[in-house]
Amino acid sequence: MAGNTDSIHGWNLHYRNRIVDPENNFDSFWFNHGRPGNFNYRLVEGTNVYDHQGHIVPQTMLNIVLDPIMMAMSGACNNVGDIADFINGLFHGIPARPWLQQVLDYETALQAPPISAPEAAFFDWGEQNPEDKVGGFFSIITWNPINICRAPNDIQRGNYPVNAVDAQVLTYLDAHNIPPIADAACLIAAQNTINNPYDFINPANPANVAAIAAIEAYLITSSATLAPQLIASAGYYAFPWKINPLAPGVLVPA
Repeated sequence: MAGNTDSIHGWNLHYRNRIVDPENNFDSFWFNHGRPGNFNYRLVEGTNVYDHQGHIVPQTMLNIVLDPIMMAMSGACNNVGDIADFINGLFHGIPARPWLQQVLDYETALQAPPISAPEAAFFDWGEQNPEDKVGGFFSIITWNPINICRAPNDIQRGNYPVNAVDAQVLTYLDAHNIPPIADAACLIAAQNTINNPYDFINPANPANVAAIAAIEAYLITSSATLAPQLIASAGYYAFPWKINPLAPGVLVPA
């Protein structure tokens, strides 16, 4: 599965726990011994449960697109120069994907002072396993804060959304101007993945062509937010939750 290194954004100054304002939604990682530590869990507002990094569009959907790209990148690339060629479609049979340049630019920026991420945080050229070799690069994509809500665990929500798009969170973000205001283009692109669902039971379903296009469109749209995140944090949405009166014990957005 592409991109399992969930602390990758801890390298970004805007997502570290600076111990300045403990209630700041964006002090999201401890930074220990020069490296990002664990996600900084906090109580969900209005509840007595802790939050987690909840994907809005789930990894299982993102990886329909990302896993084949990761496999191809791992096979074709042995240095960062190769990554640039890969993005530009200079390897035979591998199409150009210009949107990946936004990811590479972000990865490059995170290696700049004041605290630089080692290249090994994103690539390990001595590895053969694709996840080990280039998985850090894909973690930038799969753990993009714009696609994360600091929400209760699925079990606290009646086992929702599991591997579906988090429509509850999407609806809430669309209706409320919470800091920061949710990226409108990302909300639209996420909704389009709901409108074009992927058929996991029958991968040969012709409708999956549109579903895959919708997922990649979401990846393109969300990756476009990476450069602005170097200046100001985004995503990691946090808002109050409450007990669903129609399902006691199940939390829903307040």
